[in-house]
Amino acid sequence: MPNMSGSSVSAVYDVPDSGGMDCRVAGRLVLPRATVELHHYRFTGPQSGVFRSGRGFLDLALSRRPGAPQGHYTAAPGKGPLPMGDIICIPAGQDLETRWGEGEQMSICCGFDTLLGGDDDLIANCHTLDASLDVRSPHVRDALARLAREIACPDFGSALLADALLTQVGVELYRYFKRSAAAPVDGESLSRLSAVQMRRIDEAIEQPGKLPGVAELALLCEVSTRHFFRLFRATTGQTLATYAAERRIARAKALLVQARPPIKEIAWRCGFETPAAFSAAFRKAAGMTPKAFRQAVWQ
Repeated sequence: MPNMSGSSVSAVYDVPDSGGMDCRVAGRLVLPRATVELHHYRFTGPQSGVFRSGRGFLDLALSRRPGAPQGHYTAAPGKGPLPMGDIICIPAGQDLETRWGEGEQMSICCGFDTLLGGDDDLIANCHTLDASLDVRSPHVRDALARLAREIACPDFGSALLADALLTQVGVELYRYFKRSAAAPVDGESLSRLSAVQMRRIDEAIEQPGKLPGVAELALLCEVSTRHFFRLFRATTGQTLATYAAERRIARAKALLVQARPPIKEIAWRCGFETPAAFSAAFRKAAGMTPKAFRQAVWQ
């Protein structure tokens, strides 16, 4: 069993064939319907195992998940593993077979009794189970990121605000999974980008230097530029500029949880022209400077 270092988010990993995994709880907030924690993971060597939880489990990776993480629900036989995105939402009692790589990761994790408006069966069918491994909702992302800041830097009324944010997360998740359950599988493939196409976009955006152009990303996805705009907005609910900015900040966080490289180099790797521009963008997105974020991780 992995070392969860006092975590009270109810979950169990069986990892018989993996390298070491350590989880440090950097902050915790216990609410009547959920326990929310900030986790700092260190993975030694390639990882694989089965995740299960007696409660619903929601996770936003505040830094990039190491390797190329994949997951497969044992309740969906005959389906291969799918890429796991920044946000995953695992229903209670489901066994999820996972694989990921070596490295470090920061996450906000939520073990909850109910967040989906009382309709927890909404993600019980195979189609919405697939959607739960890569929840592409900017509204859920924003609420969880704000919740992470409240845990990291508690202030007056943090518990009240956190409860309100959890309500927002529940509403947005309910809407997201309801749309996923209603969408025909064949039709969705024609009106949205696939997980493989989104992975290509993410990898291109996170490369050092200047951001790729729309034509380049459309070519990677093997669609026309005009069609790419429609597919991207339908898939993410965001403009390409907003999405790319969020990915750059996520990439920066992944580098900042390491003792090296220096912040100036991180700014360049994430495509910022100057360290000052990087610091301003990071503070706006994360509520603290890159230096303060790194210090909070390593304190």
